Amino acid sequence: MVSEFRYKKLGIKRAKLLASAIMCALLVSTAGTAVAEAPGVSDDTLKIGVLGSLTGPLAIFGTGNLAGATLAFEEVNEAGGINGRKIEWVSLDDESSPPKGIAAYKRLVEKENVFAVFGPASSAIGQALIPTFKAKGTPTFVSVFSTPAVTEPPIENVFRTGPMNDHQQGRAIADYVLDELGAKKVALIRQSDEYGKRGGEAVINRLSERNGSLVSDEQFNLSDSDFTAQLSRIIQENPDVLVIYGYPNPSAIISRQAKQLGLGATIMGSNSASGRKYPEIVGEAAAGAQNIVTLKVLPESEDPAAVNFRKIFEARFPDLARQGRPDLGDVLAYGGAQVFVEGLRRAGKDLTQPGFIAALETIKNFESDMILPTTFGPGDREGNEAARIIEIQSDLSRILLPVTVSAD
Repeated sequence: MVSEFRYKKLGIKRAKLLASAIMCALLVSTAGTAVAEAPGVSDDTLKIGVLGSLTGPLAIFGTGNLAGATLAFEEVNEAGGINGRKIEWVSLDDESSPPKGIAAYKRLVEKENVFAVFGPASSAIGQALIPTFKAKGTPTFVSVFSTPAVTEPPIENVFRTGPMNDHQQGRAIADYVLDELGAKKVALIRQSDEYGKRGGEAVINRLSERNGSLVSDEQFNLSDSDFTAQLSRIIQENPDVLVIYGYPNPSAIISRQAKQLGLGATIMGSNSASGRKYPEIVGEAAAGAQNIVTLKVLPESEDPAAVNFRKIFEARFPDLARQGRPDLGDVLAYGGAQVFVEGLRRAGKDLTQPGFIAALETIKNFESDMILPTTFGPGDREGNEAARIIEIQSDLSRILLPVTVSAD
């Protein structure tokens, strides 16, 4: 009897131990689920991935994406963080290559376990990542590239502010050259990649809608340096305005060669060509050229926000400063990161990825230091749909004209 009683007591004890073990396993499983719902989040840190082209032909945009984000995140951390958490970030280089961009994005999400991704910084890589964006569902914030492929139709977890998308931008350029420049004959020369394709098509379609006259449509490759053949054909059509839809270096070379060949048309450039070095590269021929720009103030201006930004940028990135920066990409990324941080603040202490997405949707007319106001909403992932116009003066300085253009 005693032995049987002891055996029963031992059985009960084992059962309790087993139940306790099961409960612990369930708690661990539940904790694992919570972590899975909010990767990169701890009690005192928040891990963000920064993706961009740090090397290759698109490096001016990728290094700008990283520099702008770095300054904004460091400012937040110096002020105590966001809802008690300091931002940590890991940066990967996509090397200006879409396949490497896809691999880097997956590494950030799957191995680095980041909460969100800031970037990438070029249209070609953003377009290639669309299936990955959808499959992963990681909140992704774009502040430099402009392809409409990632927002038309909208992707739930992808937001953009800063640049107008190329569909909107191309339409705005077409309206501007017709309404403000009074163009009767418009010529177009555009990059042959995703950036030039989308923007150029938008210019063409809008001119057609408004019965504008497109007299020439030429293309070039990003690596080209001689545009004599295309420009010779354009000059034969005697246009009033030449629209250049391309990246900074080729746009500048085209502008210089066009004037050398005798083109008398006003040159109108896209947002990407809004670089501080553009007038210097083109030289005297740059005087009178205009381009669209999605900034509130120019980085070289004496506006207090620009003066302060230059000061902190030049101190933090002296090597980039020696290259004539901060420039467009640096400013767009800094302003975009300020909007990104505002979304994190609104998401609150109990941070989740769906909560962050919902918080970004509450942002209306948010004013950051140097970019145009940002507005998101349910199903609305384009934060900015307006732009300003730059004109280059005879002394090669740049000014913002008192004009605001939009996709409407």
